[in-house]
Amino acid sequence: MGAKFKRRILSIDGGGIRGIIPAMVLNYIEERTGKRIATMFDFIAGTSTGGLLALGLTRKNSDSSINNEPEYTAAELVNFYSKYGQKIFNENVPGTFDDLVQPTHNPKGKEEVLKALLGEAKVEDALREIFIPSYDIELRAPIFFTSNRAAEQPDSFDGRKICRGFTMFEAAMATSAAPTFFPPYQIETGHHTDEGYYALVDGGVFANNPSSLAIMEAMISYKRKTGEELQRNDILVVSLGTGSLTKKYKYRDVKNWGQIKWALPLLNVVFDGQSESVAFQLNQLMVTQGENRNYYRFQLQLSSENGHDQIDNASPSNIKHLEDRGKKLIEHRQESLDKLCKLLKDETELYSNQPDR
Repeated sequence: MGAKFKRRILSIDGGGIRGIIPAMVLNYIEERTGKRIATMFDFIAGTSTGGLLALGLTRKNSDSSINNEPEYTAAELVNFYSKYGQKIFNENVPGTFDDLVQPTHNPKGKEEVLKALLGEAKVEDALREIFIPSYDIELRAPIFFTSNRAAEQPDSFDGRKICRGFTMFEAAMATSAAPTFFPPYQIETGHHTDEGYYALVDGGVFANNPSSLAIMEAMISYKRKTGEELQRNDILVVSLGTGSLTKKYKYRDVKNWGQIKWALPLLNVVFDGQSESVAFQLNQLMVTQGENRNYYRFQLQLSSENGHDQIDNASPSNIKHLEDRGKKLIEHRQESLDKLCKLLKDETELYSNQPDR
């Protein structure tokens, strides 16, 4: 008997330091199954902080004697946030006019941390197919980093899929370049552009929850490879959120806001609104009843109290709070998580024996 699902997709939302929450869920899955995430999924998509996790989970081990094993466990990526969060989100001097006309954070700290995490690893060498969104502000088009060489489309007008010649570090810097927080990330490229480079910002501006894009890309890849259509009941989707926002913007308060006052709130609305709308639609589209369940979304609400929902609040107290919220999510959804873990473990054993892989 073959595996039930022809493609198993992991999708991880953006959310800055709040990435510690999906990292904890992934750690629970690894501990419960005794298997690494990269062995249980064959397609992993991630935006912004979710992209960092996707890259970390699929980076080949730097020890050449260890074949096809990821460099990092999910537990190590949980520790990554608590250890390096403050270095990534290195605050500029607050309370000056520069806060309004410059990015909040100097990217040098993020560059150093991501370089240490990902080294010179190449996107095309990922252990599983990955899909990392970013957006080019000069081409005015989405740019997707993919490890699937056959999927590469470097010269399309409406959007580009790029693979060969790019590093995981570059993909991580691009997908996490959140407007107002970090400057755009420039990458030199041999592909045709007017200036000879890509100017990239956070993929969260259009795909903070990349689940629907991941499903479509998996369908495209499957048809390219097999010539057959991939149906929705052939796909298992696990979608991990970084916490939905609860802060309210009262009409009476915002009705006269202008560009400056709307800058950060608007970004929060865009990121959170896109994530939750995709989750809402997929929950209705995918088969979710009984034994036919093939869509799992793990998400929780975050309070705006004490800045707990801010993507750049990497203070020790907020790290602790996010860890507590991650534990609460796992506790609250343990039954679903355990069912998923059993499914993944069973599927992996059947999955690895199928010649189509």
